[in-house]
Amino acid sequence: MKKINNPNDIVEEFVTDYKKVFGEHLVSVILYGSAVTHEYKPGKSDINIAIVLGDNSIAQIGKSLALQKKWNKRGVTAPFFLTEQYIMDSCDTYPLEYLDMRSNYRVLFGEDVLQKLELTREHIRLQCERELRGVAIHLRRSFVQCAGNDKLLAELLSLSIRKLLPVFKGLLVLKGKSIPKSKSEIISSVEDVYNLGASALSGIYNSVSRKTSQDYDALFNTYANNIDALIVTVDSLTEEGS
Repeated sequence: MKKINNPNDIVEEFVTDYKKVFGEHLVSVILYGSAVTHEYKPGKSDINIAIVLGDNSIAQIGKSLALQKKWNKRGVTAPFFLTEQYIMDSCDTYPLEYLDMRSNYRVLFGEDVLQKLELTREHIRLQCERELRGVAIHLRRSFVQCAGNDKLLAELLSLSIRKLLPVFKGLLVLKGKSIPKSKSEIISSVEDVYNLGASALSGIYNSVSRKTSQDYDALFNTYANNIDALIVTVDSLTEEGS
């Protein structure tokens, strides 16, 4: 399978394919995530696409099954199929997902539905707290499961801190800060804004990214403590507490 070196190379063909399949039901095609940034890595980074339809019933999206086989072979995963009404109705449920999409995206076709979203501060705060508390519980369980295996601990840290990037973006918005474009800048900004100390999170992010020899027990302890500290702070950031 040939790597897609630049996602821009497939845009015209991709949009044309889906316009043929969905016709007037196609509202917009949105490319988002690392595929629209300089951090895109051919063969490693996902090419994330959201397709907004007037009707996203199973009968409707089923028309794209044969087409998706073609794009699977090119390394493009199946898009998210949404309706504009679903997006608007779920802003209170998935504010971080939409905030994450809106931080790096490009409309390939149709309406810019993401600009219409009203993401409230309290909904963002609640999901940030919920996600952080879930991570805190998961970390403790997984730490025991890793049984001191450095390789497993490194993989767990790497996966966890990357999955928290949408939460980190939400944390910055809660403090009225803009969201940087690069992952490393997002993490260092959270350290600064939430007074975690230099390299409290970025040191862990960089060490597991570079796969260097580390005291992973100590790194894990530092990481868990910082997550706990963020939970306490976010819990206090109610309208009254802010």
